[in-house]
Amino acid sequence: MKIGLVRHFKVAHQPVSGRMSGEQFNAWAEEYNQSNIESGEFSSSEQVWEACFSSDLPRAIHTANQIYTGDIIYTQQLREIEIVATSQTGMKLHRSIWLALGRIAWYMGHSSQPESRGSTLLRTQAVIERLERDFGSSNVLLVTHGAFMKVLAQQLALRGYIGKRIFYPRNGELYIYEKDS
Repeated sequence: MKIGLVRHFKVAHQPVSGRMSGEQFNAWAEEYNQSNIESGEFSSSEQVWEACFSSDLPRAIHTANQIYTGDIIYTQQLREIEIVATSQTGMKLHRSIWLALGRIAWYMGHSSQPESRGSTLLRTQAVIERLERDFGSSNVLLVTHGAFMKVLAQQLALRGYIGKRIFYPRNGELYIYEKDS
Protein backbone atom coordinates (compact mmCIF):
# COMPACT_ATOMS: atom_id res chain seq x y z
CA MET A 1 0.00 0.00 0.00
CA LYS A 2 1.18 3.48 -0.86
CA ILE A 3 -0.15 6.60 0.83
CA GLY A 4 0.66 9.92 -0.79
CA LEU A 5 0.53 13.03 1.37
CA VAL A 6 0.14 16.46 -0.22
CA ARG A 7 -0.08 19.77 1.57
CA HIS A 8 -2.54 22.13 -0.10
CA PHE A 9 -1.21 24.72 -2.54
CA LYS A 10 -0.16 28.12 -1.22
CA VAL A 11 -3.04 30.11 0.24
CA ALA A 12 -4.08 33.36 -1.46
CA HIS A 13 -4.49 35.23 1.81
CA GLN A 14 -2.59 38.36 2.72
CA PRO A 15 -0.63 38.00 5.94
CA VAL A 16 -1.28 40.76 8.42
CA SER A 17 1.76 42.87 9.13
CA GLY A 18 2.47 44.22 12.56
CA ARG A 19 1.02 43.17 15.86
CA MET A 20 -2.48 41.96 16.61
CA SER A 21 -4.56 41.06 19.62
CA GLY A 22 -5.67 37.49 20.32
CA GLU A 23 -9.12 38.33 18.99
CA GLN A 24 -7.62 39.76 15.78
CA PHE A 25 -5.42 36.68 15.40
CA ASN A 26 -8.43 34.38 15.74
CA ALA A 27 -10.27 36.40 13.05
CA TRP A 28 -7.21 36.19 10.80
CA ALA A 29 -7.00 32.40 11.33
CA GLU A 30 -10.67 31.99 10.40
CA GLU A 31 -10.19 34.06 7.23
CA TYR A 32 -7.17 31.91 6.37
CA ASN A 33 -9.27 28.76 6.81
CA GLN A 34 -11.82 30.05 4.30
CA SER A 35 -9.30 31.38 1.76
CA ASN A 36 -8.72 30.12 -1.75
CA ILE A 37 -5.37 28.99 -3.15
CA GLU A 38 -2.90 30.15 -5.74
CA SER A 39 -2.57 27.69 -8.60
CA GLY A 40 0.49 25.54 -8.18
CA GLU A 41 2.59 22.89 -9.84
CA PHE A 42 2.18 19.26 -8.84
CA SER A 43 4.42 16.39 -9.82
CA SER A 44 2.79 13.05 -9.08
CA SER A 45 5.92 11.15 -10.19
CA GLU A 46 3.66 9.25 -12.62
CA GLN A 47 2.09 7.47 -9.66
CA VAL A 48 -1.43 6.13 -10.23
CA TRP A 49 -3.78 6.80 -7.32
CA GLU A 50 -6.87 4.62 -6.94
CA ALA A 51 -8.50 6.90 -4.38
CA CYS A 52 -8.18 10.44 -3.10
CA PHE A 53 -9.21 11.87 0.25
CA SER A 54 -9.14 15.57 1.02
CA SER A 55 -9.72 17.81 3.98
CA ASP A 56 -13.04 19.61 3.67
CA LEU A 57 -11.44 23.06 4.09
CA PRO A 58 -11.51 25.20 0.91
CA ARG A 59 -7.74 25.33 0.36
CA ALA A 60 -7.49 21.53 0.38
CA ILE A 61 -10.64 21.05 -1.72
CA HIS A 62 -9.34 23.37 -4.45
CA THR A 63 -5.93 21.68 -4.40
CA ALA A 64 -7.44 18.18 -4.62
CA ASN A 65 -9.60 19.25 -7.57
CA GLN A 66 -6.52 20.51 -9.40
CA ILE A 67 -4.34 17.44 -8.85
CA TYR A 68 -6.80 14.53 -8.97
CA THR A 69 -9.28 13.79 -11.74
CA GLY A 70 -11.42 11.09 -10.12
CA ASP A 71 -13.94 11.19 -7.32
CA ILE A 72 -12.63 12.78 -4.14
CA ILE A 73 -13.76 11.89 -0.63
CA TYR A 74 -13.91 15.01 1.55
CA THR A 75 -13.55 14.59 5.29
CA GLN A 76 -13.14 16.63 8.45
CA GLN A 77 -10.64 14.03 9.66
CA LEU A 78 -7.94 15.55 7.42
CA ARG A 79 -8.45 19.13 8.62
CA GLU A 80 -5.58 21.15 10.01
CA ILE A 81 -5.03 21.10 13.75
CA GLU A 82 -7.03 24.16 14.73
CA ILE A 83 -5.09 26.91 16.41
CA VAL A 84 -6.38 29.85 18.44
CA ALA A 85 -4.74 32.60 20.45
CA THR A 86 -3.55 31.39 23.83
CA SER A 87 -4.73 34.60 25.49
CA GLN A 88 -7.71 36.88 24.94
CA THR A 89 -6.23 39.83 26.78
CA GLY A 90 -5.42 43.02 24.92
CA MET A 91 -1.81 41.88 24.44
CA LYS A 92 -0.65 42.41 20.86
CA LEU A 93 1.85 40.07 19.26
CA HIS A 94 3.06 39.38 15.74
CA ARG A 95 1.11 36.69 13.86
CA SER A 96 4.11 34.34 13.84
CA ILE A 97 4.34 34.59 17.65
CA TRP A 98 0.64 33.75 18.03
CA LEU A 99 1.14 30.77 15.69
CA ALA A 100 4.16 29.52 17.63
CA LEU A 101 2.44 29.96 21.00
CA GLY A 102 -0.63 28.13 19.72
CA ARG A 103 1.41 25.17 18.46
CA ILE A 104 3.38 24.99 21.71
CA ALA A 105 0.12 25.15 23.68
CA TRP A 106 -1.33 22.34 21.53
CA TYR A 107 1.80 20.23 22.00
CA MET A 108 1.74 20.77 25.77
CA GLY A 109 -1.99 20.03 26.00
CA HIS A 110 -2.99 23.54 27.07
CA SER A 111 -6.74 24.03 27.46
CA SER A 112 -6.69 27.13 25.23
CA GLN A 113 -6.53 24.95 22.11
CA PRO A 114 -9.70 23.41 20.61
CA GLU A 115 -8.05 20.04 19.96
CA SER A 116 -5.66 18.25 22.28
CA ARG A 117 -2.56 16.49 21.04
CA GLY A 118 -4.11 13.21 22.17
CA SER A 119 -7.23 13.90 20.10
CA THR A 120 -5.05 14.66 17.08
CA LEU A 121 -3.21 11.36 17.51
CA LEU A 122 -6.51 9.49 17.73
CA ARG A 123 -7.70 11.27 14.58
CA THR A 124 -4.57 10.30 12.64
CA GLN A 125 -4.88 6.70 13.82
CA ALA A 126 -8.52 6.61 12.71
CA VAL A 127 -7.54 7.89 9.26
CA ILE A 128 -4.82 5.24 8.87
CA GLU A 129 -7.08 2.45 10.14
CA ARG A 130 -9.79 3.44 7.65
CA LEU A 131 -7.32 3.48 4.77
CA GLU A 132 -5.85 0.10 5.70
CA ARG A 133 -9.30 -1.46 6.23
CA ASP A 134 -11.03 -0.06 3.14
CA PHE A 135 -8.13 0.45 0.70
CA GLY A 136 -5.51 -2.05 1.94
CA SER A 137 -3.95 -2.89 -1.42
CA SER A 138 -4.59 0.44 -3.12
CA ASN A 139 -2.58 3.59 -3.58
CA VAL A 140 -4.34 6.45 -1.82
CA LEU A 141 -3.67 10.18 -2.10
CA LEU A 142 -4.42 12.45 0.88
CA VAL A 143 -4.66 16.22 0.51
CA THR A 144 -4.28 17.83 3.90
CA HIS A 145 -2.46 20.52 5.90
CA GLY A 146 1.04 21.12 7.25
CA ALA A 147 0.86 20.42 10.99
CA PHE A 148 -1.62 17.56 10.62
CA MET A 149 0.50 16.08 7.84
CA LYS A 150 3.56 15.96 10.12
CA VAL A 151 1.62 14.07 12.80
CA LEU A 152 0.15 11.74 10.17
CA ALA A 153 3.61 11.01 8.74
CA GLN A 154 4.92 10.19 12.22
CA GLN A 155 2.03 7.80 12.82
CA LEU A 156 2.57 6.13 9.44
CA ALA A 157 6.25 5.58 10.33
CA LEU A 158 5.24 4.03 13.66
CA ARG A 159 3.06 1.56 11.72
CA GLY A 160 5.92 0.47 9.49
CA TYR A 161 5.44 2.75 6.49
CA ILE A 162 8.64 3.91 4.82
CA GLY A 163 8.88 7.42 3.41
CA LYS A 164 10.78 10.67 3.41
CA ARG A 165 10.81 12.37 6.81
CA ILE A 166 8.84 15.61 6.75
CA PHE A 167 10.46 18.52 8.55
CA TYR A 168 8.51 21.32 6.89
CA PRO A 169 5.82 20.18 4.44
CA ARG A 170 6.00 22.19 1.22
CA ASN A 171 2.84 23.31 -0.50
CA GLY A 172 1.90 21.00 -3.37
CA GLU A 173 4.76 18.56 -2.80
CA LEU A 174 4.06 14.82 -2.78
CA TYR A 175 5.41 12.69 0.07
CA ILE A 176 4.96 8.95 -0.46
CA TYR A 177 4.77 6.40 2.36
CA GLU A 178 4.82 2.72 1.47
CA LYS A 179 4.22 -0.49 3.38
CA ASP A 180 4.33 -4.01 2.01
CA SER A 181 1.08 -5.88 2.62
